[in-house]
Amino acid sequence: MMNTVLREIVARASVESKQNKWYRVDKSHLSPELQEKFVQLEPDDETKEFLSSSIDKSSWVWTQIWYLLAKAVLKYFWTITDINGWLGRGSMFVLSSSQARQLLGAAGRGANNAGSLVDIGAGDGEVSRRFAHLYTNRYATEISASMRKALSSKGFALLDTEEWWREQRFDCVCMLNLLDRCARPRSMLRQAKAAIAPDGVLLLALVLPYKPYVEVTSDHKPEERLPIQGVNFEEQAASFIQIMRDEIGFELAAWSRAPYLCEGDFAQAYYWLDDSVYVFTPIRT
Repeated sequence: MMNTVLREIVARASVESKQNKWYRVDKSHLSPELQEKFVQLEPDDETKEFLSSSIDKSSWVWTQIWYLLAKAVLKYFWTITDINGWLGRGSMFVLSSSQARQLLGAAGRGANNAGSLVDIGAGDGEVSRRFAHLYTNRYATEISASMRKALSSKGFALLDTEEWWREQRFDCVCMLNLLDRCARPRSMLRQAKAAIAPDGVLLLALVLPYKPYVEVTSDHKPEERLPIQGVNFEEQAASFIQIMRDEIGFELAAWSRAPYLCEGDFAQAYYWLDDSVYVFTPIRT
């Protein structure tokens, strides 16, 4: 019991020391254009609440034991994504509602409450749920059966994973930490471009450094790879933005850096990766 309490104290102290660093970039590595379009976010109450909840859950001993036992058995039959969806664990966090408003506002595309949003590869919907309410109509795609069930329970209308982009047009297409986990990221981006309504945006998050891992391919490598270059966060972000403009046809409207947070377990109270977050607009020809 004492170890659990001590571990929780250390975890909460660790949050305080890391929070501000998660959102910072070294602007000396950025071009004047990227400096101008960078939006400085800060940890807010919604972010802190997610972290506090994650720390609390990591100390639920019997719940964590159940997760470990269930995963040990189910991993022979299901993917990790399906297991997490069935257990209702491993929820993620990228942007709070106010942070999403700030980023969209900086892009000159304030949320349109009469419009529509679609989250592609939405998982359990926890990431986009926090700001999806900024749009009246909320849609999602997801291949995991257990995650689709979670999405339906959160009020998302489910669309076909292959055909979602062909007929409907959306004011906001979300691809949040999808490109490094899907087999064909270039194809997904072209589909997104076709599906964005006039004056609509692509809200995209990508973990840097870029290290793609595809759960559903035999070698876990993508069929299409993005040629992102650079030795640090800022250089890789600049490289990706150039690829989006020159090869895919998207213009950068605003961007930022934020932590990609995940609920923890016995080993660690929470996990995080460095996310680059962008608002892009299609270049219409």
